[in-house]
Amino acid sequence: MADRAVVARNFPQAWVAPAALGSLPQKVQSLLQRIGPIDGAPSISQGPGGGLQALAHFKSAEAARDAVTTLHGTDLRTAQEKRLANFEPPKESERFWLRIASEAGVMVPQAGAGSPQASQPLAAAGALAAQAPAEVTAPRRSRPIPTGIVVSPFPAEWAEGDVRTLTGPYGKVVKVRMQLLASGLKGAYIDYATEAEASAARTGLDGLSLMGNRLRTAQQEQLEAYRATQRFVVFVDELAPPSTRPRVEPRLDDCEVFVNELPRASRSEEAARAWLGAFGEVAELHFVLDAQLRATGKAYARFRHHPEAVAAVRSSEGSQQITWSESERALRGTKGPYGLDLIKRLVGEGRAHLQEVVSASGLSSLAIGGIGGSSTGSGTEAGHVHFVMRCEHPSQVEQVRGMLAAELAKAHDSYKREVHGSLVLRGFPASWSEKGLKFVFAPFGGLASVALEEDRASVEAGASRIAYVKLRNDGGMEKAVTNLHQTKVGDGDLVEECVVECQRWPARSWSDGCVRIGFFIDQLPMHRRPLESEPGPEDRELFVQNLPLADMNPQQLQEYFEGFGEVEDLHLIKATFTEELTGEGYVRFKNHRDAVRCIEALTPSSPQDADPSDLMGSWSESERILQRKGNCYRFNLITELVGMDGSGLAKLKQEAKLKGVWVLSESLQQKDRASPPLAARQLQFVGKVTEEANVKLFREQLERTLEDIHTKIADRLEKRKRKAAAAADGGGTPDNGAPRVAVAEASRVNGQPPQPAGSAWMAPPPGWGQPPPLGSAPPTGYWGGGWQAPGA
Repeated sequence: MADRAVVARNFPQAWVAPAALGSLPQKVQSLLQRIGPIDGAPSISQGPGGGLQALAHFKSAEAARDAVTTLHGTDLRTAQEKRLANFEPPKESERFWLRIASEAGVMVPQAGAGSPQASQPLAAAGALAAQAPAEVTAPRRSRPIPTGIVVSPFPAEWAEGDVRTLTGPYGKVVKVRMQLLASGLKGAYIDYATEAEASAARTGLDGLSLMGNRLRTAQQEQLEAYRATQRFVVFVDELAPPSTRPRVEPRLDDCEVFVNELPRASRSEEAARAWLGAFGEVAELHFVLDAQLRATGKAYARFRHHPEAVAAVRSSEGSQQITWSESERALRGTKGPYGLDLIKRLVGEGRAHLQEVVSASGLSSLAIGGIGGSSTGSGTEAGHVHFVMRCEHPSQVEQVRGMLAAELAKAHDSYKREVHGSLVLRGFPASWSEKGLKFVFAPFGGLASVALEEDRASVEAGASRIAYVKLRNDGGMEKAVTNLHQTKVGDGDLVEECVVECQRWPARSWSDGCVRIGFFIDQLPMHRRPLESEPGPEDRELFVQNLPLADMNPQQLQEYFEGFGEVEDLHLIKATFTEELTGEGYVRFKNHRDAVRCIEALTPSSPQDADPSDLMGSWSESERILQRKGNCYRFNLITELVGMDGSGLAKLKQEAKLKGVWVLSESLQQKDRASPPLAARQLQFVGKVTEEANVKLFREQLERTLEDIHTKIADRLEKRKRKAAAAADGGGTPDNGAPRVAVAEASRVNGQPPQPAGSAWMAPPPGWGQPPPLGSAPPTGYWGGGWQAPGA
């Protein structure tokens, strides 16, 4: 009777993903039942090379043969897997593998039967699904048994004596163990007295035709005994020193930090929370434990708000005692500050990197945990990316740590080379290749480099890849964004048509893709700024432009300005997308007179001598605004900007199409605890922008608002000026605009002042307006109604 059992291997990655392992038997069953009915769900076990295999039984041998003929070698990859492979033909290891079990040398044990030499099956698929994701287990080593062979298939009615009769001519048969196959036929484990006899039998019997079946032989193997191993956990933040990481701005909603060493006195939870509480409210605290579950002095801390985490990290910038959590960045994937899928890069395609580490280090197993809410041990491991190793010797841990750190360093290098300072393209179809991208960016100077990254968060939406593009000429970046963003591109022939998103890589942004855009008040044009207002004695800060950054570094600039007097603060402004210095900044002197000397030196003697590229300086409008009514305008600009009830900011947010807007400075108390951190002490407008196209709109709205406020100030100053001039002439200005003194002179009658309306004029009492007699009190009303004589 022909064999009805089949064995299947090389499943699609989507079938063997951690979350899908539990349903693997059902998926294989559904596939095979398209050919013919099978007996229940297939069983899952360990196959050759460490992969999984499924064993299933068809109702008929014909159906089994049809399944092999139809399904073997087919490409079962999902559409997503094909896109990731750029629609290249499948590798041999990616083609579905299906064979008759007996022909593949797979023996199916009878229920309850077994052999000490037989391969030991893995746990059921349900148990596999519960394992740590992306786990790689080193296959158990086996050693050949020189004197033993395996022969199959024998007729179902054959017994041990029949096998001995067939195999005896090759040598002395020591032992025969019969095994029932799934097909109903039998196989046998045969032990000979010598290695030569076993070798002769294996050669002589292989391929022999026996009652309609062709015999297959193989050498017996015996699995090595399980070795005692220890469990070790290494968190991703422990792989390499923080100093080896690239300098990258955190996402503006990153709230988790890694404490590399807690103070000795702060290693209990209560003490650690108190120590970290100096920076803000600690929402979560998790200690890192060693193999004996003892605290190591390291911990993960999650603050309630991002600025609190910023304060904690900045407090130890020199020692790097507290750093941003690399685990949180890895879990964010392409939404994180690296823009890369760190976890995939650490694990490798198809877990290739983990497999390489296991093979090179001799580990028993290696798994990555803390992703997708998975945990493989203590509470700290849940939600924090870590590696679980099982090995015989602790020395292997350091070897593995070094290998994993090398993979992490490669990812960091990819960020610096491919992502930072790039154009980010999204929304293009899977058919686009690097050749298609070169076609799209040719009008903007051509590509210097391009890197494609899978965006797991947007796979369901169809936009599964991101392209990080760098142009040969950086000057073409703005033009590329303007012309490509939300634009239909492609020729429909060489490049498939689609509407793409194209924006510059933002140095500071939120994980939802919104970008932080900031404008210092002095960066805005001030066409209506009142120039006639003299600086007050408290004005000590200047806004400087055209700083010679090509010739002087920040330290040399500091020394230059100190030539005018003691400098309290020098802040150099950086560009939003590139984080490069713009040539603008603020310099704050300790004394007003030093600031005056500096601005006099930076002001040309005549407008004709001015050069637009010269170093220029002006009094800081930020400083004047923060002085409120104490400034030289005697005008509270903060109230005008924000509004008494915040309506000014609400209007700005709506008109500029922002998701959020803040007015920030060191001296302004910020009610919103989730606001972005300060970039400097000076006044700055910060917007949460969804698209780069809205940056220009944001700036235009700010310019219009500032111009309106300066117009109000100028009008008020003009009124004050006219009033002061009128007062100097002896009167004010009447409502009709004519000088009051002229009206008064014209209304005199017979040299007497005009009478108040509704009353008759009366001459003053005798002595009115003259000094009172010596030693006597003045007449009533002389000094005013409230005057009293001394001692009264």
